[in-house]
Amino acid sequence: MDKLTILTCWWTIDKDYWVWKWIYDVEPGNPVVGEILKKNKVNYNFDLIEVLRKDSLDMTDEDRQKIKEVLEKVDNNKILITHGTDTMIETWKVLWDIKDKLIILVWAARPYAMKDSDAEFNVAYALWVLDILSQIKKKWVYVAMNWQYFNVKEVEKWEDGVFRKK
Repeated sequence: MDKLTILTCWWTIDKDYWVWKWIYDVEPGNPVVGEILKKNKVNYNFDLIEVLRKDSLDMTDEDRQKIKEVLEKVDNNKILITHGTDTMIETWKVLWDIKDKLIILVWAARPYAMKDSDAEFNVAYALWVLDILSQIKKKWVYVAMNWQYFNVKEVEKWEDGVFRKK
């Protein structure tokens, strides 16, 4: 069985909310992708590497270099990265020259901890894209979400928060 490496960068998919006297706040949650895979009995042998616990808006060039350095050290060629949407394209621009791995960036509009989250759906879809592209021997960096996947050169984030082809 193929092995999967999951890199987590934290933001939306892993966010956790707490309520106190009707005041909502957000705090870093633990990476949820492993929990999603186990809960849904996904038959993947995977390693989970927590790279960052940061809102993607707060990511720096150094953070993106750190992601790239971790990726380059991973000996596996199937990679799933959880990432916030706001700067996903900036991260892709740092990773675009990694040609020997298949890398899928995935996100969630609503955290896994919230009702009506799209996290499980997007993770499942990203894994499906990863499987299909690996079967046809594709390697590179893609974004997968909301039943679409993109070569990041062809995508932009619209005002409604959805990625669409340019």
